[in-house]
Amino acid sequence: MSKILRSRNTGLILVLIILLIAAKILTPGLFSTYMIINTLQNNAIYAILAVGEFVIILTGGIDISIASQLAFVGIICTKLSCDHPTVPGVVFFLLSIVLGALCGALNGFLVGYLHMVPMICTLGTMYIFRGLAFVVSGGEWWFAAKYTQSYRWWAIGKFLTIPMIIWWTVIIMVIVGIFLAYTSAGRRIYAIGTSRESSAVAGIKEPKVTFYAYIICGILAGLAGMLNTSNYAIGYYGMGEGFEMTAIAICVLGGTAITGGKGRMDGVAIGVVIMAVVNSFISMIPGMSVWQKTLQGGIIIIAVAINYFTERSAARQALRERGALI
Repeated sequence: MSKILRSRNTGLILVLIILLIAAKILTPGLFSTYMIINTLQNNAIYAILAVGEFVIILTGGIDISIASQLAFVGIICTKLSCDHPTVPGVVFFLLSIVLGALCGALNGFLVGYLHMVPMICTLGTMYIFRGLAFVVSGGEWWFAAKYTQSYRWWAIGKFLTIPMIIWWTVIIMVIVGIFLAYTSAGRRIYAIGTSRESSAVAGIKEPKVTFYAYIICGILAGLAGMLNTSNYAIGYYGMGEGFEMTAIAICVLGGTAITGGKGRMDGVAIGVVIMAVVNSFISMIPGMSVWQKTLQGGIIIIAVAINYFTERSAARQALRERGALI
């Protein structure tokens, strides 16, 4: 029981349980199999972006250009696939990874090797990627009739009756979670976020670690761009606006320290579920949609407060045990 109470996720799980009980009472239709799958599918893009943002926040940085990267890569993949309908969808899936990696490499070079402030740097690249998305699109919009089945399969195709975009989200979370928790490269990301001075003394090269962290984030943003257009069968230069704030909110909601060095993938997963439940719950209550952003903000503050007091209680308990041992 003491281990459960000390867990960073205890407060989050409590909030999630309260939300689920409220949703069950007020909107029982939310718990049908169709609605559960639909809710997860509609929030998968937020989850993928949140994983990328999670990696960056762990380093003590931030990336507010991820939504613009999504739009830029998504527009390129959309335009090329619609202009060349005979090309298999897997080509554009791989292309999104390469383009996303290049976008992330630009941010990583500027922040890691030129030591630019992450927020200011990614604010600049946010406008660059968004502007490039407009240039590539020429202001054109693409709708469902122009997308091929091969392209759309990567999001809406089904395996065991579950859409592929949900499977990709789970795979990404598992792979990145294992990478961060069980590899030396992943632990270095935690190290520089915890203390840059200590990590430097330990021989960790901060510019290199920051560089590949942003590449990981870029890859996920690029994938999100391709999957977003594949899932909704719509492409335009303004898509994804505001998604970066939702991704950051999910990370904070999941117990990730905005100062870096603290956070877990299971916390991010819980944050995604909480945000998904809130979005679906509010949309099903008549007249509540206008309060969606307000309620989201309130729930985030409550969840973070509960998580803070849970950690504080655990820290006090640890101090008491240490005193008892002395």
